[in-house]
Amino acid sequence: MSSAKRRFWMEASVVPQEKGDYGVALDGRLIKLPGGHLLVVAARALADAIAEEWRAIPPDSLFDASALPLTRMTGTMIERVAPDLDAARGTLLNFGLSDLLLFREETLRDIQSVLFDPPVDAFSERYGVRPRVTFSIVPDTVETPVKATMSRILAGMDAAALASLGVLVPALGSLILGIGLLEGWVTETAACDAAFLDERTQMRRWGEDTELLDDLASRAADVETGLKFWQLSLRKD
Repeated sequence: MSSAKRRFWMEASVVPQEKGDYGVALDGRLIKLPGGHLLVVAARALADAIAEEWRAIPPDSLFDASALPLTRMTGTMIERVAPDLDAARGTLLNFGLSDLLLFREETLRDIQSVLFDPPVDAFSERYGVRPRVTFSIVPDTVETPVKATMSRILAGMDAAALASLGVLVPALGSLILGIGLLEGWVTETAACDAAFLDERTQMRRWGEDTELLDDLASRAADVETGLKFWQLSLRKD
């Protein structure tokens, strides 16, 4: 949905499918995604949340994709991520190779240590490799063992996890933070505090910037949606 449309349905419902999957239907007809696939997911909780997005649109009102973030993420998972998992993994790995947490500024050294070191430490303890932090003007490349570890982590992820990271990682600028959110060793608040440090520092120095505030709000909403999508995908009840 690239432009506004008007609500045309009376009822949004969840319809059990074969093999234990769940489809989302409008007036009894399964939603068809832009690429022609039906909107069918494995987790009942996710299907329920998607149906609720469609129910929440007021009757006869105009709406666009921004009103349906979980629907949009599910469509991305089904039509873009699942058909080519390796491409999704490669895109995410590129974020990891220039991870926000690994490239520091001398002027922000102290506060970056407070916000960036805990997730880097947790990653190191969990996976047995420690990414190198640099203060160089020209960023270093991520060491081969760290790159190999990131690749291995991504190789073990399914389409739902990769779709979640596909929203979380660009919003945060950090594959480490994204992995931490999925695995539960980084909180949503800690991730956003680290990811938004530079912008918030700028505004403390120069005053609030409406455009920057809007961007942070949009990225925070993406983080919330990406994490919610993952948590719902895990629930099989």
